Amino acid sequence: MKIINKYIAGLLLLGTLSQSCKKTLIDINTNPNLLNDVAPEYLFTGSTTDINFGSRDRISQRYGATMTYMQYLVPDASTTQSLSGKYCDPNKATGPSPDFIFYSDYFKSTGRDMGRIIEKINSLTGEQQTKYQGLKGICMIVDVYHAWRVADIFGAMPYSQAFNDAQFPLPKYDFDFDLYKVFDQKLKDAATLLKNNTANQIALGNQDLFYNGDYDAWYRLANTLRIKIAQRYEKRDAGQLTSVLNDVATNFGSKIMNPSQIDPASDGSFAINFTRDWANNVDDINVILFNYNASFAFVEYLKSMNDPRLPLMLRENDFGDNSTQYLNVKANGNAATLAALALPENKVRYWGKHAAPESAGEPGYGSTGGDRNKAFVMADGSTSNLGFLSAVQTRLFIKNGGFGGFDSRSDRKLMHTDETYADGSTIKMKSFFLTYAETCFMMAEIAEKGGNGLGATAQQWFYKGVEASFNQYRSFGIATKVPNAADANIGTFATPAKLPYKGLASIYSQSWVHFMMQPDEAWAMWKRTGYPQFTNTRPGNNGTIGDGSTIAYLENLWDGGKNLLIPRRNMLNVSSTLNQENYNAAVKGMIDKDPAYGTTSQDTKGRIWWDK
Repeated sequence: MKIINKYIAGLLLLGTLSQSCKKTLIDINTNPNLLNDVAPEYLFTGSTTDINFGSRDRISQRYGATMTYMQYLVPDASTTQSLSGKYCDPNKATGPSPDFIFYSDYFKSTGRDMGRIIEKINSLTGEQQTKYQGLKGICMIVDVYHAWRVADIFGAMPYSQAFNDAQFPLPKYDFDFDLYKVFDQKLKDAATLLKNNTANQIALGNQDLFYNGDYDAWYRLANTLRIKIAQRYEKRDAGQLTSVLNDVATNFGSKIMNPSQIDPASDGSFAINFTRDWANNVDDINVILFNYNASFAFVEYLKSMNDPRLPLMLRENDFGDNSTQYLNVKANGNAATLAALALPENKVRYWGKHAAPESAGEPGYGSTGGDRNKAFVMADGSTSNLGFLSAVQTRLFIKNGGFGGFDSRSDRKLMHTDETYADGSTIKMKSFFLTYAETCFMMAEIAEKGGNGLGATAQQWFYKGVEASFNQYRSFGIATKVPNAADANIGTFATPAKLPYKGLASIYSQSWVHFMMQPDEAWAMWKRTGYPQFTNTRPGNNGTIGDGSTIAYLENLWDGGKNLLIPRRNMLNVSSTLNQENYNAAVKGMIDKDPAYGTTSQDTKGRIWWDK
């Protein structure tokens, strides 16, 4: 009996194959639905289990890149230099790189594996092949999503000649300015397969870790992703976006992502549940708890809006009665300490840290420019620290919020009394790729610009998006045991009375809030639209951050002499010197297409072609 070792982990996840080889052969000879090999649906499970998160560094990598770029996080750093290291100096021809592992993931697993499954399905005959056309379409969608993500930030990749070593041992690179139409055609083909093969398809069930076998959800995802990619290239090819929207409306019933008709608990988002325990509170990934603070811009915007997602997205600081440390300081502090606790800023539970590198060395920025902790003197002369700056709600990223590791800063004794420490198996972690809320915001933008809103107005899509975002954070907060998540209530927030609609600026502001768990997409939105815009902050002046206008802003990256820049792309590094000639041609091709790419691959303040 042939066994493909690559997929054993995925197969064991959903049930072991306990039959003997002899019994399997008997079954194959008497049951035409069995294959004398691992069936495609099991291969699909094995190759997508914990996709993109096969090791812990996949989680922690995002903290230092796009979560920092888009000012959800600020390193808990005390010097200008330590805060500026993530950004580009406008006067230098090289810059830091986000160091995304998407490229490696695609070529070493996802792209290779989806291709193999498709080949296997194509090798079947008759009724067997017919029953797998839906899964074939699904594999095409997964392949395109991950390939597009590579092209989106690297600009070039082997695609048309990839995974064919016999014919193309040294594959040439394809460019994003060609691939976006290739991707669209593949997604259209996938949607057509799913549309035309709605009956007698193999029941995927638990073999589908994304949609639990809901073919309609995959069909809607294909249409949605077509629009998403076309929108990314809108500045370069507005006609493509119009064409895709009209095609989806005319030939695919305007069916885009929406709450599931099969599973009431699902909003239709493209997401996957983790299955492994490495997402638990371990010290190489729980650094988000003790090495980063929530940013001043993010916290102040949520506070200024009285946003009901605030307690779902942010963790309270230690200045409250649910902190045993605070109760101890309040009970046993000296007179100066008790006076300090009574100060207005020490009565606020949510504070963020300034992102401007200058703030680390400038006392005028106050407590929000310093490190997280404040030290208080006790009556006996000892000192006790209280965390003043808030963290993002780490439970959305790490089991138990990062508490319980070996680092003393994540000791369970530092948990607040309304936080629980649960058996890791009772907490279900999830990674979101493309969500229903962002689909609503995408359609709101399209409709606001006069495009085909697929049956709804810009305002209707906007408020649907705000509500969907709240529902997502609430439901996932409950699953990950965010304190009091079940009690969160959106009330009338998603209405004109509480959240006035001001066109594109409103759409982009609310998208930024929503993308906290998808910071890569927030980064892409900022590159594509320029929103959130930057505002100048100086000691005692917060610019337009939290000004009550309902519009979100980022803090400038002033280092005392200049504003630093956010990297706009990943470096493209050659994976093998054997293919150096094609690599060199790829870099030259991107520079020739658009000088804004920069003079070298290392000039990461340069732009990918779509980033006009």
